[in-house]
Amino acid sequence: MRIIKLQIQTIEFDQKEYDDVLKSSVKRIGLSFPIKVEVKGSFYHCIDGNKRLTVLKDLGIEEVPAIVVNNGNNRSNDCWRGRNHH
Repeated sequence: MRIIKLQIQTIEFDQKEYDDVLKSSVKRIGLSFPIKVEVKGSFYHCIDGNKRLTVLKDLGIEEVPAIVVNNGNNRSNDCWRGRNHH
């Protein structure tokens, strides 16, 4: 699946409690794994990563890496898109 960048304000998510270890890790290295979202009208709905999104919002981060699971885009690389005509 393709990883895209999303503006955090376009993502609906449940704010969660988190510990200082997670916050310091995100500050130090960022996100190791993108969050997973679904398209819901003009917004995205978080299905995996609510706690990480809460940390990012508290840190003032505006753009996050995400995987959209329901947009039909299962390819990670477009280089074959023009060649594969099966």
